[in-house]
Amino acid sequence: MGSGCENCPGPIGDPDSVPGVELAVLDHEEVLRPKWDLKEIPSQLGRIALVTGANNPDGIGFHVAHQLALKGAKVYVGARSCEKANAAIRDMLHKSPELDAALIAPFAADMGNVRDVQRASRALTLQENRLDILVNNAAVVSTPFRKNSDGIAVSFATNHLGTFVLTKMLTPLLIETGRAHAEPPRIINVASTSHHAVPQGTTFSSLEDFNNSFGNLGSFLSKFLRYGYSKLANILHLKELQRRLDGNGANVLAMSVHPTTGVTNAMIRHQGGADGEPVRLEPSPLDGATTILYAAAHPEPKQDRIKFAGSFIMPFGCVNEPSEDAQNPDLARQLWETTESVLGNIMI
Repeated sequence: MGSGCENCPGPIGDPDSVPGVELAVLDHEEVLRPKWDLKEIPSQLGRIALVTGANNPDGIGFHVAHQLALKGAKVYVGARSCEKANAAIRDMLHKSPELDAALIAPFAADMGNVRDVQRASRALTLQENRLDILVNNAAVVSTPFRKNSDGIAVSFATNHLGTFVLTKMLTPLLIETGRAHAEPPRIINVASTSHHAVPQGTTFSSLEDFNNSFGNLGSFLSKFLRYGYSKLANILHLKELQRRLDGNGANVLAMSVHPTTGVTNAMIRHQGGADGEPVRLEPSPLDGATTILYAAAHPEPKQDRIKFAGSFIMPFGCVNEPSEDAQNPDLARQLWETTESVLGNIMI
């Protein structure tokens, strides 16, 4: 099918909110473009992809990795341990016996531990001479507030800092791949419309900001806003990265994606009702993977680079404006600089 984005609605409006610390209501239609056929993804033979958070067969990362493998790419399946990654690989091979087992490999890293991410990233760059697709999907969705051994909120350390380190370590390889091949490598951050709920004017100026609890530590609202804060960081991260890549003339595309709500077990828990029972929403994990696959491998982002570079993509492949803060270049630079400073204090 052709682009379809010409008929997409305008930007998603800021959520309505009640003064004080109240849950912002995300009142918008998520699906801004009809689903497209995965057959539109061209062959990925010869290309190499890394998908983090890809070990759960009920999760979107698993389906992104599986579909890229079916298209012929060599795929690194990201998980916290080799055991979990290899279990996912066995599941993919069981579902699709036609896959070449030699082209699916484990990538083990605890995304909440920046040193472990650094180690795993360095090992990958020594093993491969190209990287075409990086999908930063691993995330902590709904967790009580706690800090890791570095004194950083676990959710923010996992969802932003680990992703930042992984991307930074692999960016030279992505740039080199884009220099050697016409097809631009793509960096995808899996974000969320939950970033709209973060109070406007929120900053990323210090470690204290990174550890913002957003109210009652154990409440659903606190968990939701901390998750949204990390997803706002994911969007700003790639906007600033795209600016830097463009400034260096790099042939690399960076895009953030909202996959769709309620597509994983983690999101089912996150969307639990007042009685604590899970609420299963309609979209499937493969539905969630579809928009990520669009950003990662569909021809259209390459064909309209100006439109897609640094963009925020809604289901099932439509560029849409994120929140006002998510479009703020000064906030993006602030996040980048503070992240570098925090990492400089904790990494060897």
